[in-house]
Amino acid sequence: MDKKVPLSLIFAMLVQAGMVILAIADIKKDVELLKQDAQALHVRDNQNIDALNTAIKSFTEQYTRLDAKLDRLIERTIK
Repeated sequence: MDKKVPLSLIFAMLVQAGMVILAIADIKKDVELLKQDAQALHVRDNQNIDALNTAIKSFTEQYTRLDAKLDRLIERTIK
């Protein structure tokens, strides 16, 4: 048997190894982009929560004032 390794086989293995390295690099890049997107979404969610809390506080204050006005109106009509 001949124990020589064909040059084309060595070339094909090097090309495959290069493609694997490129695929891994691409996956790492995608993971980093997803991490950045997750962080941006986290910041946006926190801003939305703050805005929602502010709106709830405002509605609560308005409801309290409206409730007091209704109480005064009912008291006036009863007298």
